[in-house]
Order: sequence, then C-alpha cells, then structure tokens
Amino acid sequence: MPDVRRFDRVIQPTSAFLGAVVAGLLLMAPLDLGWSNEGPLELDLLVLNMPRAAAAGAMFAVIAAALAVALGRRTAWIVSFGSAAVLVADHLWNLNNALTGTLITVNYIDSIFGGILLGALAVAVFGKPLATAAYLIGALSSIMIGDLTSLPGQGQQSRTLIEWASTGTPPIWLILVTAVALGAAVITQRAEPVLDDAEDESADLPIGPILAALLLVMATAVSTEWFVRHAGTPWQAAIAISITVGAAVIAALLLPGRDGAVVLLVVAVTNAGSAIIAVPRPDWSAPIPFLAVAVGYLAGRRWSVPWAGFAGTAALSVFAALTESTGRTDWLIPIAGIVGLGLLMGYSFAGPRAQGAPSTVVALAVLVVPCLVVALRGSSFGRVAYSPRWYRDPTSVTSSGPGWAALAVTLCCAAGVLLLYRMRPAADSAHLPNRELTQLSASA
Repeated sequence: MPDVRRFDRVIQPTSAFLGAVVAGLLLMAPLDLGWSNEGPLELDLLVLNMPRAAAAGAMFAVIAAALAVALGRRTAWIVSFGSAAVLVADHLWNLNNALTGTLITVNYIDSIFGGILLGALAVAVFGKPLATAAYLIGALSSIMIGDLTSLPGQGQQSRTLIEWASTGTPPIWLILVTAVALGAAVITQRAEPVLDDAEDESADLPIGPILAALLLVMATAVSTEWFVRHAGTPWQAAIAISITVGAAVIAALLLPGRDGAVVLLVVAVTNAGSAIIAVPRPDWSAPIPFLAVAVGYLAGRRWSVPWAGFAGTAALSVFAALTESTGRTDWLIPIAGIVGLGLLMGYSFAGPRAQGAPSTVVALAVLVVPCLVVALRGSSFGRVAYSPRWYRDPTSVTSSGPGWAALAVTLCCAAGVLLLYRMRPAADSAHLPNRELTQLSASA
C-alpha cells in the first residue's frame, strides 16, 4: 500500500482551500432565491434570521478553533471532515424541500457547521505556510463572492456569474468533493506523532479568543439590529459606531500580544467593503476576488505594515462615498472597488499576522457577521441586509452615508491599534506565552 504521507503537500492545501470555500459560501450566501418564491412574508422571515444565523456560525467557528487547539491538529482535521459530512447529509436530505420553516433550519445548520469547518481548518493548517495560504485565500475570496453577489431580476430564470451565488451555493457536488478531500487529509494524519500524555493533560483552552468573539459578535449583531429598527439618524449612527469600535478595541485587548491589530483592521475593511458600489458589473469580473485576495496576501507577506492597510481602507471608504452617484452607470467603478477590497482583505490577514489560529478565526468571524454599513443600507426597509432579498440590488437608491460611516470606523480602529501598540510594545509581545502555538508545534 502506498504511503499517503507522500501526497500530504498536495492533499492538505487542496482540502484546506475547498473546505474554506464551502464554509465561506455557506456563511455569506445562504439564501437560495430559486427556493424562496412563497411570498414576501416568508422571504422577509428568512432575511430576518440570516444575520443571526451568521452570528451563530461565527461563534461556533471560534469555539471550534479554541477546542481544536487544546485537542491537537489531528482532531482538527477529523472535526473538519465530520462537519463536511454533516453538510453533505443535510443538503442531500433537503435537496427537494422548499418549505420556509425548513429553509430557516437549514440556514442555521449550514451556518453552524460551516463555522465549525472554518474554525477547525484554521487550526489544522496553522504553521504550514502553503496550506495556510490556501485556506485564507479560499475563505476570503468565497466570503467576498457571497458579499458581492448581485440580486437577480424579478422573474429571471437564468443567472449570470455575478448572480450565481444567489441560487443554491455551494452546489452539492462541491460539498461532496470537499468531504472526500478532507477525508483524504485525515488519512495523511495517521502517521503523524500525537501529543504526549503530559502535554495532552496540560492542554489549555484559549478563553481569550472566545470572549473576544462573543463580545464583538454580540455587539455587532445587537447594534445593527437596534439601528435598523429606529430612524437611522446621524446621532444613532454615531452611537452604533461607538459600540462597534469600543467592542473591537476591548476584543483586541483580550487577544494575546498584538493579535488584536488584525481584528481592528478587519473591522475597518469589512465596513469599507460594504460601502462600495459593487453591482452591476460584467460577468468577466467573477474571478477578480480570487486574484485580488491572492495578490493582497502575497503583498502582506512581503510588507507587514498595518498602517498601509488602514491607509488603503480609508482611501476605499472615500472612494465609496464619492462614487455613489456614478457607480450604477459606469462599470469601472464596481471593478475598481472590488479590486481594492480584495487587495485589502488579503493584506489584512498577511500583514499584521496573528500568532494563534483562534485569533485569525476571530478576524474571519468579523467578516461573516453583517456590519454597521450593511445596517445603514437596510435601514430604509428595516432589515440588516443589502436589499429585502438579502443580496446587493443593482437598482437600489445609493447615498454617500455608508462611505463616510466606513471612514469614521476606519479612523477609530486605527486609533485603537495605536492604543494597542502603546500598551503592548513589540518587545513585550514577542515574549508573551502562546498556548496555541505551543500545542500545535507539539502536535506537528
């Protein structure tokens, strides 16, 4: 029998990429508009529950990563495979079921097990540069695709590439292929050494990332839902921004060392990305998220300067505010916006690199929970969504408010990073104990 360890350099990055893509699409594009033709009331109920399901998935992602750190790399791969298997069974079981109540349940199952898959995979690939790059590029690009999906026209039967994610993503064949790939990755772990008994007994559960994610996810979810239920005045927007940034700063302080800088930068990038005009745009732009994220990630690995990320995010926010009136008529503006967003997302996770896998998952959790700018866009119809049917509407009314709100969030988050760096100088942070790194090194 051939030694499967010979192929782990191919199997593990491939399975990490596929698993991250599936998890990102399940968390960001959960609504299949092909199933949701029962009426406006049922559709509104689905849209109402989507931010809550995304918040649940984000929390399960961080919890799964924290538990996997304590249990070891092999367990992380097994959990990833188990989550994919559950998703396969769930989608096969509900393949022909179009009841609204069932769809809400399926949405929560997809979000929870998609989150577990995302969190466990982060630990499984941590410390392996190629597999980590494949994981992050897959997760970030799929999150971008789900967030940038265009709303199909009423009564439209066929879907363009930029509308593809609005109808049953990810497809069942992709989930099946992912489950098979993750199963192969589990097999490659058989011959790897396990944790010693003494190390296994002393394994600690990293509580800081769990508390940070709980605070940040709950603050974002509560503040956005509160905002859309009120008039949405500038004062209320200022209050929501204060809550969001305040929670992000506290969450950053709960993470080890300077890992919180990644979270604060991602909070800014998320709001700026939601502010850009992304639709309509031509179908040939569909591969841009993958390419832009990959280029941004490589740039971040070469030039690790978080302030460059904040400068780019501020520029993207101003761009969104100044182009809101012409973004629907000139396709170059959406293209420029998504290129800038992809570069920033890739850079954010490669520039100020987190020292632990759970900290990385906390930053990913920020991306999947609808942010304040999404609430600004949905305040006219009282939902935390881009449109009453969740996805970005190419015919909706635009304003410069989301761009300026994103700029305010960016400046406040930059101030938070400055505070974090002053409280934790680089020399001190380098000597902080890191249980995540210790456990994963022991299990490698």
